[in-house]
Amino acid sequence: MDEVAMKAWRLTLPGQMYGVLHQHLFPGDGDEHGAVILAGLAYTSRGPRLLARELHLARDGVDYMAGKRGYRCLRAEFITPLIRKARDQRLVYLAIHNHGGKDAVAFSSDDIASHERGYPALLDIANGVPVGALVFARNAVAGDIWLNSRHRTTVSEAVILGACRHVLYPSPPADDLQADLTFDRQVRLFGDRGQRLLSKAKVAIIGLGGGWQPARIALGQAGCGRIRTVRPRSRRHHESSAH
Repeated sequence: MDEVAMKAWRLTLPGQMYGVLHQHLFPGDGDEHGAVILAGLAYTSRGPRLLARELHLARDGVDYMAGKRGYRCLRAEFITPLIRKARDQRLVYLAIHNHGGKDAVAFSSDDIASHERGYPALLDIANGVPVGALVFARNAVAGDIWLNSRHRTTVSEAVILGACRHVLYPSPPADDLQADLTFDRQVRLFGDRGQRLLSKAKVAIIGLGGGWQPARIALGQAGCGRIRTVRPRSRRHHESSAH
C-alpha cells in the first residue's frame, strides 16, 4: 500500500466553521444534509493533516437532492465548480453529509458504492490532489480519502480549534488511562477524554523564578505530557517528560 495512505490522516477545522457546519447538518429535523469543505494538505511528522479552508453548504432540495441509488446526493451543478476550484488551488475536495447517532459514525454501503462510482472521475478532475468524503454524527466523524495512486485511507480524528480544543473520532477511542488509578480523582472531574488530552499536552513555563519548581511538579502530577522550562536571560531551557 502507498506509504502516505498508511499514515494517520487528521482533519483540523476552525471552531466557527465547525459551528456553522454542525448547525447545518443538525438543525433538529432528524434528516440528512450536505456540504463540501475545501482543505489544504500538509505533510507532517505525525502524518498528513487536512486544514479546512472553505465551507460550502448545500441547499436542501436544490444542491442536495433525493438520490437515484441512495437516500440523498449532491447535484453535479454544485460539485463541478468546487472540484475545479480545488484542482486550481491545489485543495482537497471533501463531500460531507450526516447520519444519526452521537458518538460513533460510519459510511453506509450506499455511501461506499457512491464513492466507488464517482470518486475515480473526481480524482481525474483534481489532477493529482486527493479527494474524499466525511460523514458526521453529533459528536463523531469518519472519512474516506482517495489518493491519486487509487489507494484509499481514513481520517483518524478531527480537531476543532476554538475557545476549547475538541476532538472527534469515528468511534470512542480505547481508554488508555482507564486502568491507571493515578489520576482517578481528576478523571472524575475532567472525564477520561479530558485526562487523555492532558496527557498529550505540551506546556512551557517561562521564567525560572521561585514558583517554577512547584508549578512543574503540579503539572507533572496532573499528568501533563511534556513540560518545557525556559530561562529568558540565558535562553537556556530544559525539557522533560512528566512520566
